[in-house]
Amino acid sequence: EPGSVMKTYTYMCAIETGAYDGSKEFLSGGYEFSDGTVVHDWDPEGWGYLSYDVGYSYSSNVGIINIIKDYLSKDKLSNCLSKFGFGKKTGVELSNELAGDIGFKYDIEVGTAGFGQGISTTPVQQLQALSIIANDGVMVKPHIIKKIVNTKTKEETITKVQKSGKLVSTNTVNKMKDLMESVIDPNSPTGSRYYLEGYGLIGKTGTAQIYQNGKYLTGENDYIVSIALMYPKDDPEIIIYAAAKRPAHSANRAFPDATRELVQNIAKYRNMFDANNGKENTSAVIVENYISNSVENTKKMLEDKKINVVVIGSGDTIIKQYPSKGSKILEGDKVFLLTNSSEYNMLNLKGYSRIDVIEYSKLVGINPKFDGYGYVISQSIEEGTVIRKNSNLNITLSSD
Repeated sequence: EPGSVMKTYTYMCAIETGAYDGSKEFLSGGYEFSDGTVVHDWDPEGWGYLSYDVGYSYSSNVGIINIIKDYLSKDKLSNCLSKFGFGKKTGVELSNELAGDIGFKYDIEVGTAGFGQGISTTPVQQLQALSIIANDGVMVKPHIIKKIVNTKTKEETITKVQKSGKLVSTNTVNKMKDLMESVIDPNSPTGSRYYLEGYGLIGKTGTAQIYQNGKYLTGENDYIVSIALMYPKDDPEIIIYAAAKRPAHSANRAFPDATRELVQNIAKYRNMFDANNGKENTSAVIVENYISNSVENTKKMLEDKKINVVVIGSGDTIIKQYPSKGSKILEGDKVFLLTNSSEYNMLNLKGYSRIDVIEYSKLVGINPKFDGYGYVISQSIEEGTVIRKNSNLNITLSSD
């Protein structure tokens, strides 16, 4: 169940009717259906009266129910979500793809479907539907294979880009971009931690209860959280969708560090914000084979290219390295150089990512064990300690 990322499509369906009024207000907090069932916002007390536009950035469930009541219906919502690709396979080149389920019948089911509960979708469907916003109302079919090359004949079969007709108007797309921008904003109550100045990030957070054995789980952490992002706002090139089951933190705190790093690295790799956009990316460096080379000379050469060089040991010759030859790295990325030293002293790993710790541990021959998510805040082997082979290293990670 996708949770509140689904609100994006419910809003888009409503806006496309031409009747949507973003300034119209509703009373947040809770909504009681005719059968006595009450649906609450993530803050059961609510925030008083909110406009529909503001309700999106607050991710109000009650706002969605009122929007469906005012502008949509069961059939209109169902047809619209189907038009956006939900409830059927995308046809992506992956085995065992599921179609998901957007079947709903009763009023409460229609309401909860609008905010992503009681229905099921796949991440690939989410990416496909988000492409409508990124491509001015046109949906793009997802593929993971760009081309197939016959190794004998060298003949290439190129995967064709498949697009729908225009599913929603440019006005609807622009309105959705504005609403998504209000979520990824320093003052947003739901997506503030994803804000990155200068990148034009827009998106929507999501939180869904876990349905298991015929009921919704009610434990403190029994949720699936998600984030849908795209950038830059004016002409989106990149869409990111991430989800996690039972994360350590809420949707606003589950992925910010990982997504910020991803957003920045993709932007550098593609020269998205460079004045020479479209020319060769001068910030990318192809890793060479440094084994048997001088530590001093290699370190200087890499640092001249603005690479973060981590020298392990006091030797003068490189005996192992990470990344390996042929890898593409960016300015500021780490390169580990293991030297021909008789012993190795523990580094200060604070701020390292999980993968950095894993690769460092492989080079020096220790066994890392992790607690938490994010970046290193503490380590069991103190900085400067002589490392003993096959010893255990306990690492605490945090995204705060």
